[in-house]
Amino acid sequence: MSKIAKVKFTGYEASVTRALDLIEATNKLPQTGLIIIKPNLTNADAPPVTTNVKAAEAVYKYCTAHSKAEILIGEGCGCGETMDTYRANGYIELADKYQIRLIDFNEEKATLLKNKDCFQLKQLYVPEIVPDAYIISLPVLKDHSFTVTTVAMKNMFGIAPAPYYRGSWNKSKLHSPSTHKSVVDICLYKKPGLCVVDASVALSGMHLSGTHRELGLILASFDPVAIDAVGSELLGHDPKTIKYLTLANNLLGSLDDIEILEG
Repeated sequence: MSKIAKVKFTGYEASVTRALDLIEATNKLPQTGLIIIKPNLTNADAPPVTTNVKAAEAVYKYCTAHSKAEILIGEGCGCGETMDTYRANGYIELADKYQIRLIDFNEEKATLLKNKDCFQLKQLYVPEIVPDAYIISLPVLKDHSFTVTTVAMKNMFGIAPAPYYRGSWNKSKLHSPSTHKSVVDICLYKKPGLCVVDASVALSGMHLSGTHRELGLILASFDPVAIDAVGSELLGHDPKTIKYLTLANNLLGSLDDIEILEG
């Protein structure tokens, strides 16, 4: 059974801590190696288009309190330059405050991986730093014009280096012929180890410009399919009608066997 923490938002540090405690993250975070916190900084716009820096700080502080692994923040933006998105949203100051290394997946040296079982991305370039890292997907809950919703799984598009997938925007080649299949394929190459979703203020209608919806929640889970399903329901969608979720069901997680832990 997949457990989803669903915690009332009272502030990032308190609510993220409560959500992660509910799913017993203290016992499951790696104690060695590398943890990469992966926010959604698709462009330089302010939250809720992008992940609030206070959410990243809360996850970082939780990890440092419960793990001896090295902890970085990584993103490869979809539009513009990643360092500009970091700068616009306060991540440079966060990095300076805690001496955190900020990674630009679009600029990192990449390696080519292959997987014949993927739906369409039979090979994928990923940064060399990614395969052995433990990635925490930290998105904002949003509707999406290509995939109905964008939550923990779609957030993993950021790991794909722009030089290999750039068209009219940095990751445009991943959206053809099927964005839904690409979402699943990228997670088959690198599934997030942990997902924390900022649903304090969600974005309804469109992922880059939509209506702010004050849901007042933080979600957390080790199952990206289950947390995307719960998030999609919060936005008013039936998860079983969303193609990337039905494709990922029983492959990357579960749509059906979900326990909600409220706090």
